[in-house]
Amino acid sequence: MSRRGRTSLGGHSGNENADNDFDLQFIEQLFEGGGKKSMDRQARLGCTAAVIAVVVIAVVITGSLAYTPVEYGTVKLVVRFGKVTGRVLQPGLNWRTPFVDSVIRYRTQEIVYETADVATTADYYDVPTDTTTADGQQIKLKFSVRFHIDPTKVVGIANHLGDEAAVVSKVVKFHARILARNIPKQYKAADLYAGDILQVQEQFRGELEPLLSKDGVILDDFGLRQITFEEDYIQAVEQKQIEAEKIIAEQYKRDQATFQAEAAVELAKGEANSTIEWARGEAQRKKIVAEAEAEAIRLKGQVLAQYPQIMQFEFIQGLADPNANVRWGILPSEGVLPFLDLTQLTMPEESSP
Repeated sequence: MSRRGRTSLGGHSGNENADNDFDLQFIEQLFEGGGKKSMDRQARLGCTAAVIAVVVIAVVITGSLAYTPVEYGTVKLVVRFGKVTGRVLQPGLNWRTPFVDSVIRYRTQEIVYETADVATTADYYDVPTDTTTADGQQIKLKFSVRFHIDPTKVVGIANHLGDEAAVVSKVVKFHARILARNIPKQYKAADLYAGDILQVQEQFRGELEPLLSKDGVILDDFGLRQITFEEDYIQAVEQKQIEAEKIIAEQYKRDQATFQAEAAVELAKGEANSTIEWARGEAQRKKIVAEAEAEAIRLKGQVLAQYPQIMQFEFIQGLADPNANVRWGILPSEGVLPFLDLTQLTMPEESSP
């Protein structure tokens, strides 16, 4: 039974209850309608905020994709739908069409490719190159190639070769390893083992540079770090060197003995020449002394012949001087002056009475 039915059965008091029920029902409907409107408004605000957030995020993402930073030492080539556009982005902040354009990165700084037995700090490394010499000796070459990509030729490089890794594999590695196999075959093992390696290195550089240049790669330097020979060859060379050293040592000993003998001969010649020169000097000295004495005697004889009184005077002085040791006397006479040995003169003994 409805509320109105129940209210009509109760008389006047029933009418009052019916009025109260009507008022409550009206209030409930009013509140129910206002709540629904409030909820609808909140939902609309939430949807609007979500749309705005999505738009902002899309703008940010689009902007980040539109502006492309390029680091120093690199360039980026713009590709649109898989086609190279020819536009090269230089270092700095660059604009490109988002979701349409992509880029290929190329380093313009120096790149190093080298061969080694173990991993190195080079940008790209590979195993040593095996080859043979002109006389059939097996060797391994370890070398380094320093190069950089020409930024003005990256469009052709992208179309014909690919990215940086493809350039290294198809150009640098390809030509360097072929030369490493062919150039040593022009030299004998002995020339490479103990010869001028710089000459071989310069030949590498001279032949490699134009090969890289035609593909847009600039060679900065080439270094031939090591040539490794087989152990048997090394031992044979070392043994040969030992024998050569022995021969050189024996030759040195012979040369030293010859030198010493020649030195002794030269010393003897020098001593002989010295003796001869001394004898010549001594003879010359004696000759000069004898000539001087003879000249003195001659002059003294002339003086005595002219003044004989001088001899008598000297004799008298000698007799007076006890230290003169006068043993000869000159007696005056006519003609030749006789000389008497005074030490032989004795006084006659007196006879006894």
